[in-house]
Amino acid sequence: MSDERSQADLAVAELRAAWGSGPDGVWTAPGRVNLIGEHVDYSGGRCLPFALTRVTAAAVHRRADDRVRISSTDPDAAPFEGTLADLGPGAVSGWAAYAAGTLWSLQQAGIEVPGLDLAVSSDVPLGAGLSSSASLEAAVALSAAELAGRTDDEQLRHLLIQAAIRAENEVVGAGTGGMDQTVALLAEEGSALLIHTRDSRTEPVQLGLAQAGLELMVIDTRVTHTLADGQYAQRRADCDEAARQLGLE
Repeated sequence: MSDERSQADLAVAELRAAWGSGPDGVWTAPGRVNLIGEHVDYSGGRCLPFALTRVTAAAVHRRADDRVRISSTDPDAAPFEGTLADLGPGAVSGWAAYAAGTLWSLQQAGIEVPGLDLAVSSDVPLGAGLSSSASLEAAVALSAAELAGRTDDEQLRHLLIQAAIRAENEVVGAGTGGMDQTVALLAEEGSALLIHTRDSRTEPVQLGLAQAGLELMVIDTRVTHTLADGQYAQRRADCDEAARQLGLE
């Protein structure tokens, strides 16, 4: 079980240690598990994920200039420093592309993102298929939008979902379809989230596991992956080719 406050505290400590900044706030977003509907979110199908108690926390300080500085408590994650003009496709690589790309995508969507010092901490396992990347994107998107003066409501959340998808597609280079970002930003406690990707409708689904004396087990197979390593893109190409041969969208 995650301790959300612990991740927030770690992110704040990283912000102070890396950039000497105090936080204007801390924002969190969860990882996810998908019950059914793999590789259909980019094909207009339905999927049924649910959010985890494990989260990514982003501690953020708003700057008075256009500088963007990003760091992580992960010792293998190299920090990034640049400006608001240095965040787009081809400008950032590695883990920081998920955060920087989200900031770039929000700018493209018309949100006046300020300069930021940003530090993240997460207990969502990396490369385990639990959407650590979408968790990072969602936490960063929420922080930047609020510091830009936007009100957190359902309309904004849908805008942030599309911005996070664009970041992953165009900056990171992973052709994901949006299931991960949607559940990270719209999940409700105690429910799975049925996502109709054809028209972006969502419905909370009460599973009633506790009442039935059941639990869901998430098992770590120790197999790691990265979205941008080509395997995901190959499966998407297979789905696109199947749709083409069947005469479907």
